[in-house]
Amino acid sequence: MKIKDICATGFLIVGVLFTSNSVYAEVDTSQLNEIEDLNNEDVIEDTGLTPDNFFYFLDKAVENLQLLLTTDSEKESELLLQIVAERLSESEQMVDEEQEEYMSELIEEYLVALEKAQEEVAEVVSNEQVEEDIKETLATELEDSTTVTEEVTETIEEEKLVEFEERQQEAYLVANVVKDLDPEKVAELRAQELGFGQIVKVVTLAEESGKTEEEIIALLQEGKGFGEIAKELNIHPSQIMKKVMAKKEKEMEQLLEEANASGDEEAISKLSTSLANLDIKKLDFNVTYDELTVEDKAVVDETEIEVVSDETTQDEANDTIVETIEETENELIEETTSENTEEVVEDEVENERKEETNELSKVATEVAEAEKQAAKEEKARLKELEKEAKQQAKEEAKKEKERLKVLEKEAAEQAREEAKEAKEKLKEEKKEQADKAKEAAKGKQNKED
Repeated sequence: MKIKDICATGFLIVGVLFTSNSVYAEVDTSQLNEIEDLNNEDVIEDTGLTPDNFFYFLDKAVENLQLLLTTDSEKESELLLQIVAERLSESEQMVDEEQEEYMSELIEEYLVALEKAQEEVAEVVSNEQVEEDIKETLATELEDSTTVTEEVTETIEEEKLVEFEERQQEAYLVANVVKDLDPEKVAELRAQELGFGQIVKVVTLAEESGKTEEEIIALLQEGKGFGEIAKELNIHPSQIMKKVMAKKEKEMEQLLEEANASGDEEAISKLSTSLANLDIKKLDFNVTYDELTVEDKAVVDETEIEVVSDETTQDEANDTIVETIEETENELIEETTSENTEEVVEDEVENERKEETNELSKVATEVAEAEKQAAKEEKARLKELEKEAKQQAKEEAKKEKERLKVLEKEAAEQAREEAKEAKEKLKEEKKEQADKAKEAAKGKQNKED
C-alpha cells in the first residue's frame, strides 16, 4: 500500500471516530458511559464487520491503531482479549453463514492474537504491584478465550489442528500457572529471553519429570522442541493438563463449600457454573476419564447421575468407581484361590486366570464404550445449557441496549427542545430590546422637534 493510501486510511479512521463521538454530544455523560460499558460487554455477541464485508479492513485498521496508541499493560491485555473474542465471534458467524472460505485466515489471526494476549496477560499477572482482582479477571478472560465451539473446530484443516490444540492448551496453562510461579524464577527465565508460554512449559515439564528448569532449558538449547522433550521424558501433555485442572477443580470445590456454608448464593451460582465449564474443558482437552476403570455400566450410570444431580463431586465419583473395581478384582482372586488351591493343577489355574483376564478385558472394553457414550451425552447436555445461557444473556443485553437507545433519544429530544426554547427566548429578548431602543429614539426625536 502506498504512503498516500495509508495516510488517507488513517484520516478516514480518525474521521469516523470523531464523527461517531459527535453524534452523542447532546447526551448526558453518565448515559454515554453506561452505553459504552454495555458495548464493551457485548463485544463477543456483536461481531460488527465480518470478513465478507468490503469495509472489514477498517475494523482491523482501528484495532491496530488502538493497539499502537495503548501503552498501559492492563489496557493492552483487555484490548487483545477483545480482539481474540472478536475473531472467535467472526468465525462462529462465518460458520453459521456457511462462508468457510474465510475460516483459515480467521483461525490463524485468532491464534496470533491469543499468543499476544497470553504474553501480555502473563506480564500483568506476574506483576506483584497489580491488584489481585485485576489479575484474576484477566486470567479468567484468557482461559475463556481458549473455548472454541465444536462447529468452528470442525472447519480447521487436519494439518493445522494439532498446532491449534497445542496453542489453546498453552494459553490455558499460562492463565492458570503463571499466577502461582515465583516472581524471581519468572524474572530469571525471562532474562533468558523465554516467553511466558515457554516458561510455563519449562516449569511444568520440570515438575512432572523431577528434573530442574536448567535441565529442561538445556534440552531446548540442543534444538529439541517441547513435544520431543516431553516424549523423551515419557510425559504426555494430558498429564500436565490433568494435574492443572485437578488443582483448579479442588480449589473451586473448596470455595464452593465455603460459599455453601456462608449462604452466598451469588458465589454458589458462579462457582457451580465454573465447575460445569471445567467439565466441558476437560472433554475439549481429552483429559476426562483417561484413567478410570469400572465394574459394569450400572456403576458408571449411577455415579454419573449423582454427579449431574450434585449429590457428589466428580472426584468422589471417581474414587467410588476405582474402589468398586478393586473390590471386584480382589473378590475374583479370592474365589479363584479358594476353589483351586488343592483341586486344580497349576496349568488349569493358569488357564482360568487367563480366561478371567480376558473376561475382565471384555468388560472393561464394554464399560469404556458406555463411559465414552455417557461422556458424549453429558458434553452435549452441558453444551446446550451453555448455549441457552448465552442466548438468554444476549437477549437481556439486547433489551438493555434498546432501553438505553430510548433514553438516548429522549435525552437528545429534550436537549433540542431546551435549545429551541432558549433560542426563542433570546429572540424575544432581542425583539424587546429593539422595541425599547426604537421607543427611546422616537422619544428623543419628539423632544428635538
